[in-house]
Amino acid sequence: MQICMLQLNPTIGTITANVNRIIDSVQGIDADIIVTTEMSICGYPPRDLLSCTGFVQACEEAVLQVGQACPNATIIVGHPRVDAGSGRIRNSATVLQRGEIIAICDKQLLPSYDVFDEKRYFESGEAVCAFELDGEKIGIAICEDFWRGFDASAAPTYECNPVRELLDAGCTTIISPSASPFVVGKYEAHLEYALDIASEHNVTIAMCNQVGGNDDLVFDGGSFVVAPSGVFGTLPLFETGTIVVNTDDKPIDFSIATCVDEERFRALVLGTKDYFQKTGHAKALLGLSGGIDSAIVATLAVAALGKEAVTGVLMPSRYSSLGSVEDAEQLAKNLGIETVTLPIEHMHSAFERTISDSCLEAKGLAEENAQARIRGLLLMALANQNGALLLSTGNKSELAVGYSTLYGDMSGAVSVIGDIYKTDVWSMATWMNNHFETCGFEFAPIPKSSIMKPPSAELRPGQLDQDSLPEYAELDSILRLHIDLDMGVDTIEEELGAERDFIQKIVHMVDIAQFKRDQTPVIFKTSPRSFGRGRRMPIVMKRSWTTVREVT
Repeated sequence: MQICMLQLNPTIGTITANVNRIIDSVQGIDADIIVTTEMSICGYPPRDLLSCTGFVQACEEAVLQVGQACPNATIIVGHPRVDAGSGRIRNSATVLQRGEIIAICDKQLLPSYDVFDEKRYFESGEAVCAFELDGEKIGIAICEDFWRGFDASAAPTYECNPVRELLDAGCTTIISPSASPFVVGKYEAHLEYALDIASEHNVTIAMCNQVGGNDDLVFDGGSFVVAPSGVFGTLPLFETGTIVVNTDDKPIDFSIATCVDEERFRALVLGTKDYFQKTGHAKALLGLSGGIDSAIVATLAVAALGKEAVTGVLMPSRYSSLGSVEDAEQLAKNLGIETVTLPIEHMHSAFERTISDSCLEAKGLAEENAQARIRGLLLMALANQNGALLLSTGNKSELAVGYSTLYGDMSGAVSVIGDIYKTDVWSMATWMNNHFETCGFEFAPIPKSSIMKPPSAELRPGQLDQDSLPEYAELDSILRLHIDLDMGVDTIEEELGAERDFIQKIVHMVDIAQFKRDQTPVIFKTSPRSFGRGRRMPIVMKRSWTTVREVT
C-alpha cells in the first residue's frame, strides 16, 4: 500500500487557505490513500471558534470541496462536524473516495487535561471507524484515540481502548490523524509506542501530526509510517512536508537521536515565527539587560524573524554595571540587530521626587519594582510607536516563585522562555553557542560573560538573584517535581531528601505567585505542565488538607 501523509501548518480559522493548501499539496501525488492531520480543515485547537455561527458548517462544506478537488484519490480529512442525531459537534475525520464520503470517524477519547478542552466542545463518538481499501481493512484512531494519554503525566486512565477495538475488528492498518503538541521527549516516546503496537499486533501504523505554532502550542510534526519490521518513512520535525510511503518496500535505516536543547530551540523558533506571521506582525522588540534571559530570547527572535525584524532596548539605571551594558551591546553586535538606549535615571528620579513630595516612601521591593515598571512603560511605548510586539524575557523558575514584576519585566505579547527553567536556559545558551551554525549564525552569538556571571536584576547595589532565592539548581529540582509532575511536599521530600520546611517554602512561593501568572503573556509550551492553560490553579487557595497516611 502507498500511503501519503500531508504534514501541514494550518492557521486556525483560515478555512479557505487551509483547504487550498491541502488541494495544492495533493496535486500529482500517486498514492492509495492520502492522510491529513486532525482538524486539518480549520487548524487545531479551534477553541471557541466552534461556537461561532457558520464556522462548523463552513468546515463541513470545505470537506466536500477537498473531495471534489481530489476525484482520483482516497483522502482522510480532519474537521469538526455536527452529528445529525444529537445535534452536537464532534471531532471527526472523513474518508472521501473519488469525491464521495465512504466513512466518518468520530473521536471517542476527548482529552480535558493539561492544555486540552475537548469535552467543553465535542461529543464523543460511539464506535470505532474502519473501511475497506483494495482488500485491506483500515482503521482510524484520531490522536488521543491512539495515544490514550500515555504520553502526558496528567492524563486520565481511559476504560475505552479504540486501538484494541480496531485490532479486534481485523484492521491491518491503523491511521492516526493527530494534532499532538510538542513536549520535550514526546516524539521519541510516540515512535517507540507505535513500533511496539505494530510489532505486537502485526499491523501498519501511519501517524500524521500537525506542525506549526498556534498561540501557546507548538506542534512538531514528525509524522511516520511504521510496521512490524521497522520504520518505513518519516517527515521532519518542526517543518512542513509531504511523503509517499510504500509499505511493500524495505524499512529505512532510522535511529532516534534527540537533543533536548535542540528540540527546545527549534520549538521556540517555530512558535515565535508562526506567532508573528499568523497574527500579522513583522517587528519584535525586547529589553536587553546583558543577562542570559534577554540574550537567549533575542537570539531566538533573530533565528525566527531575522535580524532586521528585531530591536533591542538598553535601559541602564544607576545600579546597572558597566559589564552588563557591555554584554548587551556585544550581544546586539553579534546578532546584528538595531538597538535603542534609554537611560531610566530621569524617570526614576522623578518617581522618587513625586513619592517624596506626597510625604510617602517607596523602599525595598516597591522602589526596586518601580524601575522594572519604568522599563516596561518605555518598552510598551516603543512597541506601540513602531507596530512591534514586545517579547517578555522571564524564565519558568522566576515565574514559578514570583521573582518577576507585573507591568514591568512581565510586560509583553509573548513569553518566549516562560516554560524553560533557569538551569535549562543556561544549558540551551551553551548549546546554541556550540552549535551556532545549526542555529543559523556565523559565530557564537551569546557573550560568554552573560552565561557565566551570577544572575542579577540589578535593582539595588550588589544585588544577586541568590540573595532572595536558593541556588537555581536546587530550586529547579523542586520546581520540576512540583509543577511538571504535580508532586506534593511529602513526595518531593521522599524523592530529593531535601528539608521539608525548605520544600514547603518553595511550594508556598509558587502558590502565592499565581495571581501574577494569571496575567502573563502567552507562554510557549515545551514541558509536561506549562503555566497558563496547562496549569489552571486557583488564586485564592491554601494547601490545608491531610490524608489518612499523614494522620496515621
